[in-house]
Amino acid sequence: MIRRARPSSTHRPAARRGAVIAVVTALATFAALLLGVPQQADAAVNHPVVGRITILKQAGNGFDVQGWAYEPDRAAAVAVRVRVDGRTVGTPLARLWSPNLVKVHPGWGDHRRFKLDVNEPAGRHTVCADAVDYPSRRARVSFGCRTITLNYDPFGSVDTMVFTPGHFAITGWTLDPNDETKSLGIGVRVDNVVVTSTIANQQRGDIASRYPGAGAAHGFAASFAVPEGQHTICVRAQNIGLGSASSVPILCTTRTVNDSPLGEIQQVVQEPNGQVRVVGQAWDPDTSARIPVQILSDGVLLGSAVTSGTPAHPLHGFDLTYAVPPSQFTPGARNICVVGVNAGAYGHDRTVACSSTTLNYNPVQAIQTTTQGSGGVKVTGWAVDPDTTTPINVVLTVDGRSPSTVAASGANKAHAGHGFSALLPAGNGSHKVCATGVNVLAGAGPVTPACTQVTLNFNPIGSFAPVTRADPSGPITVTGWASDPDTTAPISVRVTIDNGQPQTLVANGTGTTGPSAHHAFAATLPTTDGEHTVCVTAVNVAAGSGDTPLGCNLIIAVHPVAPATPTNVVATAGYGGAVVTWTPPASDGGAPWTKYTVTASPGGITATAGPTDTSATVYGLKPSTAYTFTVSATNVAGTSLPTVSNSATTQAQPPAQTTPAPISTSRYVRNISSANSSDTAKMYAEGQADANANPSGHGYLILLDIGGQDESRGGVILSASIKFVTYSALVANVKSYLDGYASKQRASAPVTVAVGTNNDVDVSATSGKHWADLVVDPLVTYARKYPGITVTGANDIEPGFTAGYAASKAWLTGYLGANTAPFVFNGSADGCSGYGTGSGCNNGWSAAGLYYLAGGAAPTRIINLPQIYNTTMARQWRYISLTGVLQGHPRINFGGALTEWTACQQAGGCGSLTGNSAWTEMWNQLRAEPALKITSLPYSTDLRIDW
Repeated sequence: MIRRARPSSTHRPAARRGAVIAVVTALATFAALLLGVPQQADAAVNHPVVGRITILKQAGNGFDVQGWAYEPDRAAAVAVRVRVDGRTVGTPLARLWSPNLVKVHPGWGDHRRFKLDVNEPAGRHTVCADAVDYPSRRARVSFGCRTITLNYDPFGSVDTMVFTPGHFAITGWTLDPNDETKSLGIGVRVDNVVVTSTIANQQRGDIASRYPGAGAAHGFAASFAVPEGQHTICVRAQNIGLGSASSVPILCTTRTVNDSPLGEIQQVVQEPNGQVRVVGQAWDPDTSARIPVQILSDGVLLGSAVTSGTPAHPLHGFDLTYAVPPSQFTPGARNICVVGVNAGAYGHDRTVACSSTTLNYNPVQAIQTTTQGSGGVKVTGWAVDPDTTTPINVVLTVDGRSPSTVAASGANKAHAGHGFSALLPAGNGSHKVCATGVNVLAGAGPVTPACTQVTLNFNPIGSFAPVTRADPSGPITVTGWASDPDTTAPISVRVTIDNGQPQTLVANGTGTTGPSAHHAFAATLPTTDGEHTVCVTAVNVAAGSGDTPLGCNLIIAVHPVAPATPTNVVATAGYGGAVVTWTPPASDGGAPWTKYTVTASPGGITATAGPTDTSATVYGLKPSTAYTFTVSATNVAGTSLPTVSNSATTQAQPPAQTTPAPISTSRYVRNISSANSSDTAKMYAEGQADANANPSGHGYLILLDIGGQDESRGGVILSASIKFVTYSALVANVKSYLDGYASKQRASAPVTVAVGTNNDVDVSATSGKHWADLVVDPLVTYARKYPGITVTGANDIEPGFTAGYAASKAWLTGYLGANTAPFVFNGSADGCSGYGTGSGCNNGWSAAGLYYLAGGAAPTRIINLPQIYNTTMARQWRYISLTGVLQGHPRINFGGALTEWTACQQAGGCGSLTGNSAWTEMWNQLRAEPALKITSLPYSTDLRIDW
């Protein structure tokens, strides 16, 4: 309630004010006498009582609360109610001397202060004050609330904690709020064991200034021994009066004490003659003097010395070299450790550092090159021994045999004065060449050799050119070159014609085709004008394993004829094609045949096979048709007579698809705007491209995903865009796509083209009927001129789109009732369970509802092509189909899997299984359920984006 303010006296004439007061007073007196009510000195004019809490502080076993209060309507002291946490704890009178208040309000008097000491337990408390407003004696006026947190435990600080060898020294102060003047006992615990105690009675002037009523005798100092290691040190103060315990910690800290030597290893270096050099530093924290150190290798003492300083560490550094015991000469990792010998009064000897170092005093060697030489392999490399700069010997072997020792004392870029070179005997083939340095001084154990693999060939090499005829009468000319790696002299070659008596030539000519200027051969040899096979062999000398055939060349007859006919022609038909096999002709007619031609009848479709083939597959055959096939061979002279196969009838339809189906291309159509020539040309080209990618022998399903229906404008808003296309323009563009597809469609490759909308814009029975009447039916009629193309409607129905289940169901009812064409459901099952039947799905949809839309509404007309972008989606459709089956309905007719792997690659930011992976997931899920087990899953199609 907001009170109206009383007019200020500064705005009322004094005479009038006095008259008014006199009149009021007289009337009040007369009324009191008339009514018999006793008069009181302080009339109730209803000025509100005022007050405030000014001091709230911890004191004794509780707190001291102080403030002031004044009631303008009466002179008596105000009874102030003090409440703690909602409880009334006292009602002091505001009658204590208040010299500061009277300075501000001189008319109030000088005794308006109140004070109350309250005992309360430790913790946080809310303290409030109020008083009864006079003259109502019922309404209370709040003076406000304040909070205070009481803590009766002693408090203080450890100001210093200084470590000296073996000891800690501490200083600090403490006091107890229950009796701030009392000097408290102090106890020090190390790992919860009391190690010293004292009284905090030293003079601390700073504490006296900070806590004026406490005095200065609250300081303490103590020293205590602490052994090496990590310790928890607690300083605890004696508690008096109230508090949480008999003593409480004012500091707990974890400190690590170290009185033993410290140090580091900076370098470990292998030195000659079996020695090791160790560089580092070591010191004792108890003293500044140098200390002794011991050097160990795998626990064996190598030597000891006092640190004498290094350039890096002039006082405590060490640089020591000692011999390694012979037992450690074997190559391997050694644990080099430094032990610092304790020098102070505290601590002990300690290993200050260790370093794992590999020591190897054995020779080291490398093979740099291996090249084939006269009668063997030439090897170069280097070998050194870490114990000496003098050249050492190296043992060379080939395949572990025939060791040869040479001195590694030659020039070498990698190791000057330590190179070696040698020619080692070896024959044809692959060989392992090894080099092993001979150890001197400190090394021990087997030396690890350096090895490499080399392949040698000492057989002759060469080639010869195609054979030519010197003249039509028959003689032939043979030319080429041949040489042997074992010699620079000319070698012999043997020439045979039709495996007849060999003729020997010497490759000593000056032809330009060989690797040498003096190894060519050429000869004219008599023969008939028929077909001949000429073979040349290079004759081996010295180290090779044998002669080298340089190959054979065929020269055709001067007057060839067509080949003989192939025989044993057999045809086996499938869907859209047939496999034809045959036996090659008995004669090539004087010239080798270069191809076979297989021709189907009726239709004349042909297939071509290579000269070494004995089978071919003919594609593009019509279904349910009897065919025969002829096979003929062709050479330079002509084509043989054909041989006819048996009659074979092609299959009526594609075989059951039990392995991943061929992946057709489906499209998000976003690149049209009208039926102009540019748009229709694009659609025509896309149809051609899709047909080209679909070979014979399979059926295909292609989805043209258009977008959401906009009924108000009579058309479609293309998916993921704001482009609008009328129904008539859409039909014209899809007709162009069908024309393009038909122009490149292969025989025995039937396709179903599904033209699809979605449930994301205008979704109703009317829009479903319009999709059938205005889009699908005109295209169905148009496609009848193409026997291999079927057109259907489609809808991407998803629980996540804007239309609910009821509207989506109405759309399907409108579509199915308006035509008899098949329908492709290509939606998703957002939120449905992948682990059980009858589940709920997102946005109030259900597995039972999706079963109805995806198949149950018309089991023989609906083809379900679900989105399978991940493995969960395949499991969802398994249980959706099973939901219907368990209710006594047919299983869903699954056509295959729809993916958008290509679209995701184009757009980025999304993910999808590949077509093969999605097909396999769907197949496995349906085959895993006996009630759903399928024998064929015919389709797999992948969406791409047409920008």
